[in-house]
Amino acid sequence: MEQINYNLLRNLDEKYGSPFYIMDSDKYRFNLNSFLNAFRKRYEKVIAGYSLKTNYVPALCKIALDEGCFAEVVSEMEYELARKIGFTNVIFNGPIKRPHILKEALEHGAIINLDSEYEVDFVCRYKQQNPLQNVRVGMRININLTDENGNSTIQCGLRFGRFGFPDNIVEKNINRLCKAGIKIISLHGHTSTSDRAVLNYKIITQHMLAVCEKYQLNDLEYFDIGGGYFGAAPEGMDLTGRPKYGDYANCVIDEIQKSSWFMEHKPYIVIEPGSSVVSNVFSYYTKVYQNKKVGKVNFVMVDGTVFDVKPTMHANNLPHVVFKAVPNADTCICDVVGSTCMEKDVMLKDVKMPIVEAGDFIQFRGVGAYTICLTPTFINFLEPILMERNGEFVEARRRQNIDDILTVYKY
Repeated sequence: MEQINYNLLRNLDEKYGSPFYIMDSDKYRFNLNSFLNAFRKRYEKVIAGYSLKTNYVPALCKIALDEGCFAEVVSEMEYELARKIGFTNVIFNGPIKRPHILKEALEHGAIINLDSEYEVDFVCRYKQQNPLQNVRVGMRININLTDENGNSTIQCGLRFGRFGFPDNIVEKNINRLCKAGIKIISLHGHTSTSDRAVLNYKIITQHMLAVCEKYQLNDLEYFDIGGGYFGAAPEGMDLTGRPKYGDYANCVIDEIQKSSWFMEHKPYIVIEPGSSVVSNVFSYYTKVYQNKKVGKVNFVMVDGTVFDVKPTMHANNLPHVVFKAVPNADTCICDVVGSTCMEKDVMLKDVKMPIVEAGDFIQFRGVGAYTICLTPTFINFLEPILMERNGEFVEARRRQNIDDILTVYKY
């Protein structure tokens, strides 16, 4: 991608307006293939199901499709989006699958990982109504990552995660599906964690292997260990001690190679990368409008907002770079604050950075994951997303306008 500098940003501002995102397509392709290759070095049958919930910009999803990825979706909206983009291979996860979309997914041959017993009820009825159809489904297994002392690595420190079938009802529902003539072709072990540690995947893999062996899931085609990995990270982030793609791959494959059941049946290993391949693919650029000192605080006021770079409003300062019209070495401690009328619209807090002037730009790195898809239409229009194509920047998303907002309303 073309080297970012002040003159380029000024030209893009003149053409598309500030603020805006820039998507690095080449970096995304590199991340996807690096992750896959880390597994395929040791086991050839590996599939990546790109997690649409992490970032569903269609141009990004189309790259995943072109690179041979499946779409991993968790809702009706994402399922329809994946199909519209052109995915024929869809992994349908999530806790709520409404009857009409579940029926459509069954008819189109999606890999449906059932999450709860109401879904088992539905597919059993569906098979009864369609006895000649070869109905194939998967099951998500609830995997406990809390030790005997109550220490949990489950997301948010929860003692029990709510997704998937817990051990006490796994056998009953496997038997129900088999009795109905439904093949179990996928086992899903995704467990969201707070630390993204490699050890979690050892536990997940061992638990899934135990289920396969105990219930002799010999029709299994997809051994889906889920997502939640660490991986792609923006420049400026401390990577000390962070796992790499190969660390996860070696952990999982070391375990499966110990299993005679797995080595006999050799299903596909499925990974569901999201943040691990997209977090460093997007950067955000906002323009400085003025400096204001109130008491002892230096405020740098920009046209972007905190909702565009960290909509969850976590306290961490993102890696950032200043692009100045007139370079100088002077610095200050400041807060970078956004364009909404909310006091909590603080994009950077107590950071040391070059003294900026109106018209300078600030780049925020690492905004590719759970940012664009969580950004609300709040006070401002949604910004354009730019990407480079044939040596020039084009819109992957145009700036939202008033008609876009009013279209879904009646007045």
